[in-house]
Amino acid sequence: MKNLIIYILLVSAIGLASCGDNPEFLYDSPDNIYLNFEDSASSKITFSFAYTPDKVSDTILIPVKISGIILKQDRYFKLAVVDTATTAEPGLHYEAFKDSYVMPADSGTISVPVIIYNKDPEMEESTVSLGFTLIPTTDFDVTLNDVVYGKISFSNRLEQPEWWTYWTSSLGSYSRTKHQLFLISTGTNDMPNMSDPDAYLQIPEALYHIAQYTAFLSDPFSWVEEHPEYTLTEKENGDYDFYLKATPEKVILLKKDTASGSYHFIDENGQSI
Repeated sequence: MKNLIIYILLVSAIGLASCGDNPEFLYDSPDNIYLNFEDSASSKITFSFAYTPDKVSDTILIPVKISGIILKQDRYFKLAVVDTATTAEPGLHYEAFKDSYVMPADSGTISVPVIIYNKDPEMEESTVSLGFTLIPTTDFDVTLNDVVYGKISFSNRLEQPEWWTYWTSSLGSYSRTKHQLFLISTGTNDMPNMSDPDAYLQIPEALYHIAQYTAFLSDPFSWVEEHPEYTLTEKENGDYDFYLKATPEKVILLKKDTASGSYHFIDENGQSI
């Protein structure tokens, strides 16, 4: 028995010595990198500026994660536009991607900011898209093909909310321009849906918002004085263009009624508001 124990100890010592002589095992293949969306089945993001008309830009965060070893050094990865999946234009609809992005040392995840713009008036009528993909670098591979592609679809298009029907007597028939002016003047899109049994609790606040909207329509000139981020620019014929100073391309016409001398906004259907 004593000899057996000595033999086992000798074998163990030889094994340890052998391990010490061998070079450290190195993982010599690039780690993979992929898009780490919460819903792994969908990498499409849909966004609208419609409910924040004062915003001229916003940031979409793209979650990126490595599948491999976390190292104590910065590593680099790249995002590229997929032309066949993109209708957005750099500079007009989004800020162009950087040449590369950093996966920081001791980290396996990062969120890449993609800046999108609310400049194009056409976005009130249609949606633009930005398709993108991770591409391989010397630091990372992208062989996880099903999770390296993504898409952002965005617009500035408004749609009639369910609650509008219940407030038609105060707001009139729906138009997108009217809806936009309501958002601008009240700062809310949260009006009560009167089919809700508890909606009556929100009526005082709803009436307050309607009063704000009505006051704005009655005297947009005074409203602009209190909200200098907006302006009214007089035209040669005495009408005015109303717009956010940061986005002068997106105007709403304020037309003078020659008979009464009063002013009315004109919606996308050519109707007075």
